[in-house]
Order: sequence, then C-alpha cells, then structure tokens
Amino acid sequence: MQENFPKQLFLVGILISVISVLTNLLFFAFTQALGEKYVVPLTVSPTETGSIQLVTVILATFIPAVLATFLYSFLHRIAPNATLPPFLSVAASALLVSFGGPFELPEVILQTKLLLSTMHIIAAIIIIGGLIIFHGKDKKILVFDE
Repeated sequence: MQENFPKQLFLVGILISVISVLTNLLFFAFTQALGEKYVVPLTVSPTETGSIQLVTVILATFIPAVLATFLYSFLHRIAPNATLPPFLSVAASALLVSFGGPFELPEVILQTKLLLSTMHIIAAIIIIGGLIIFHGKDKKILVFDE
C-alpha cells in the first residue's frame, strides 16, 4: 500500500483540484448571470478597476488545492499515524487567512467581497473534504493490507 500512496494521492490531488476549479467557475458564471460584475482594483496607484478574469479564478482555486495536497503528503511522510489533525489545523488557518484577500480590497462593494469569500469556502470544502475522504479510505485500505 505504501508504494501506491504517492500515486493515489497525486490522483486525488488532481481530482480535487479539477472539481474545485470547475465548481468555482460554475459559481462565478452563475453569479455573473445574476448580475455580479466582480469589479476589483487592478492597479494600486492610481487605482484602476476591472472585472476579474477567468484565469484569476482558476489559479486562485487550483494553486491552493495543489498546496493542500503537498501539505497532506508532507504531513503523511513525517507523521503517518497523525496526519489529519495538523492538516486540518493548517487548512482551517489558511482558510481564515484567505478571507483577508477579498475583505482588504479597496473600493470594492461588500457584495463582491462576500461572493469572493464564498468562493474560498467552496474551494476549501472540496479540497479539505476530498483529502479527508482520501484519508479515511487510506486508513481502511491499510487495515485490510495487514
């Protein structure tokens, strides 16, 4: 089982990355169809505003999924029997810190800030949930392999 762990985790990481990106893109498109413009500052001084691009949504979702997968892999390598508690602690802290991005945007209306924060929550649920499910499946497989 241990020799297949990195390959299985890699596949799970790709899967949760794709699912979280697609879900956030769907949410982004749905809220835009309802009239949200996602106008944010593009430059600092002088402040120029513009709409968020799709590539921004994709990268802002994909990169945290990859980082979470690497974190889980690292924690599994150094503490295979105690991976989940430190992972959840770091993941929850990262989610709380990520809210600073949308809420610190100058000249952005509250609705846009809340919708961007909702996208962070959607991504976190999928990413963390996917790795928790993988963790549970991994433990069951290990029990049967003994």
